[in-house]
Amino acid sequence: MFSRVPMLCVFIALSTLALPVVQVQVPPLLDYPNHFARLWLLAGGILQPPFPAIYAVDWSAASTNIGVDLLAATLGRSIGIGTLGPWLVAAALILPPLGAVLLNRSIFGGWHWWQAGFAILAWNSTLLAGFLSFQIGLGLALLAGAANPGISRRAGPAGAVIVRVALCAGLLIFHVFAAAFYAVILAGLAFGPDRSPLSNGRAFARAAVRSATAGGLALGLALAVFVLVAPVIPGGHAPAGAYSLLAGYTWMNKANTLASAVLTYDAWLDTAFVFVFWAMARLVAAGRLLRVHTGLVIVSLGLLALALAMPSTLGGTAFVDWRLPVMAAFTLIAALRPNMRSPRGAMAAAVTLLLLALMRTAWIGSIWQDRQEDVRSVERALAFVPEGASLLPVQSQPADTAKPPPGRYLSAGLPTFWHYASLAVPWRHAFVPTLFTARGKQPLIVLPPWDSIAVAEGVPTPIGYLEAFDPSTIIRYNIGYAADWRNRFDYALIVNADLPQADGQRPLPQGLELVTDEGFARLYRVRRKNEAVDRPAPVAPAPGQVPAGP
Repeated sequence: MFSRVPMLCVFIALSTLALPVVQVQVPPLLDYPNHFARLWLLAGGILQPPFPAIYAVDWSAASTNIGVDLLAATLGRSIGIGTLGPWLVAAALILPPLGAVLLNRSIFGGWHWWQAGFAILAWNSTLLAGFLSFQIGLGLALLAGAANPGISRRAGPAGAVIVRVALCAGLLIFHVFAAAFYAVILAGLAFGPDRSPLSNGRAFARAAVRSATAGGLALGLALAVFVLVAPVIPGGHAPAGAYSLLAGYTWMNKANTLASAVLTYDAWLDTAFVFVFWAMARLVAAGRLLRVHTGLVIVSLGLLALALAMPSTLGGTAFVDWRLPVMAAFTLIAALRPNMRSPRGAMAAAVTLLLLALMRTAWIGSIWQDRQEDVRSVERALAFVPEGASLLPVQSQPADTAKPPPGRYLSAGLPTFWHYASLAVPWRHAFVPTLFTARGKQPLIVLPPWDSIAVAEGVPTPIGYLEAFDPSTIIRYNIGYAADWRNRFDYALIVNADLPQADGQRPLPQGLELVTDEGFARLYRVRRKNEAVDRPAPVAPAPGQVPAGP
């Protein structure tokens, strides 16, 4: 009986991670609405008017980081993106802790009470930022690492190398960090579980060489093939000077980086959950009942050190240093096996961690439910946007005294509402200039003349920039579409509009006429500079005429 309790607790903890996903219309993940719109186009939406004249799909434009794009272009066409989208979010949640559980089992054997707590770390900053391909790739890398002993037994030394290189290449297509993480796991496994090399220089050198060879060979060969055959290498899409490599080296940024593995919406609650989880391992360690895989612990500490040394933006991609602490956390928990002295103690520990995981999932699920009011506000506002219209995404930046509802911002201060305007693509068949279309990372391209008012990785423009556009490189890269907005767009959607603005109740610039105020979201019609007469106000279509949402 006692032996089954850990397995049941692990199953319940992991499976309930999907509940918040299936209970909401749109998960409030920062990048998710943008990804959803692009995946909807790849799944067949691009064939619907007016999109054949706006977008095209070019798979030669991207060869890595395209895992979810490939799934959308294949599964999305058969099951629909409305089904695939939630599945992808659920996979991003479940696969990393599941992979860590199976890696822990492959190292130490069997189900264990410690594994019941792995679901606690499913909730982290990169998940809530909506980095779907990264999160899913993270889980796939852990699963591949868990399969490593079986690969070695069945394929032999030479065959194992071939299989590992093939796995690394597949992960590289899915996401570049997935391939790198798999190489790190291989390096840790090759170093071995024994801690004796730490006290012997020659033994440590041999273990280090063995470790570097195992990880470097798989990743090096996969990268070499990729560089030779990939038409476009990621990183060249951002203009020189768009991002400063030194911008992320502040103590606050690096503190957020290290905490990205555990922080979600409330730093104090997040710390409390993780502290209880970690305290149970520390209590067991004090009783000398802790088993450790030394190699994986070393690489997890190396990942944390690298996170401090790495710039926040690299190769035109932001928040790259956030990825490493998440990788380190899952590696570390997989490398530990704290044992209880009695089966009853193990059962009690498994149930305690299960309850802790369920509490964290329920807390975040409740925030997701509350934020659906924001989604419904956006849906009501967008109902007035006609098909084929161009939509200007705008954000209201709240005053310091404003108290945003839980879930509007991550603990690190990052807004979660930035990409709600992208939902106008599948919902209203409208053009939004901020869909992710970076060459080397996404296969979607914007056709002329629409490309002149689109950005590859944009955010909604702050209200203040509508009157005083900043010509700096980073502003042009992120919100360059907002220049001359009066002659470029038909409508403007302002999100976060229910909070007082940072610059007071300053009136909006001339040229915006209110269509509907839905609280969080407000829709305005853009009056063109040379417009002589008023156009009739748009009327929301009947429910049956509205394109289906997610």
